[in-house]
Amino acid sequence: MTLTMAMVTFREGLEALLIIAISIVYFTSMQATNLVRAVWVGAGASFLACIGLGFLFEHIGGISPLWEALLATLAAVLVLSCTWQMLRHGPKMGQMIRERLEAVSKEKAFWAVALVSFLMLGREGLEAATMLASLSTQEETTHLVPAAVGGLVLAIIVALLWVKLGRKINLTTIFRASAIFMTLFSIQLVIYAFHEFTEANALPFVDNTYWHIVTEDYAPEGTYGSILSYVMAASPFIYAIYQVLQRALFKEPQSV
Repeated sequence: MTLTMAMVTFREGLEALLIIAISIVYFTSMQATNLVRAVWVGAGASFLACIGLGFLFEHIGGISPLWEALLATLAAVLVLSCTWQMLRHGPKMGQMIRERLEAVSKEKAFWAVALVSFLMLGREGLEAATMLASLSTQEETTHLVPAAVGGLVLAIIVALLWVKLGRKINLTTIFRASAIFMTLFSIQLVIYAFHEFTEANALPFVDNTYWHIVTEDYAPEGTYGSILSYVMAASPFIYAIYQVLQRALFKEPQSV
């Protein structure tokens, strides 16, 4: 159970922190320091909210599967729309965002980025809070707290490595690595939402019980779902390292 707790905080923490890391690297490359601060504000607010929800869920037993499915669906829409923009506009997105930011007030842009950061991380934190609350009801928390902290610290270290690595690669690579991560993330969200909808018996014209059992192993805490989580977390690192090695071997000039 202790190892399970550490893996939950590592996996969920890494997914959430990579969202922060990718956002920070991108806005830093644009020299948009105000939006970097917005990412941190949204992340901090989400972190505090998730801590509060974790204590609440421990007492009430978590939220219903239907609400979890709705939140996962909302997060999936956000991720897919962002990924589509990345794939559609690619490296030109930086200039497009600069032009749009000039057309709106800095305050509106700040709070828009903070809200997206809050919602994206909130979904991950909500899942983690629910799972941790469930685990804490099954065993004495004395040994679970250090395990949870250890998993989260490891996730922070890995995310910091991405920030350090991300600043050494060009913007095109950042877009592609981010798109890979977010595409896999959206797939996981869709599977998770479908799984929770079937648990809530909310899908018409299908056998909800059957599909809930079928997708059990593909949910984030399932066997294949866990594998997808780790592949997703590793994907931007693998792609970025591949690009760096390719340029080093073939002496390709780095573009910005």
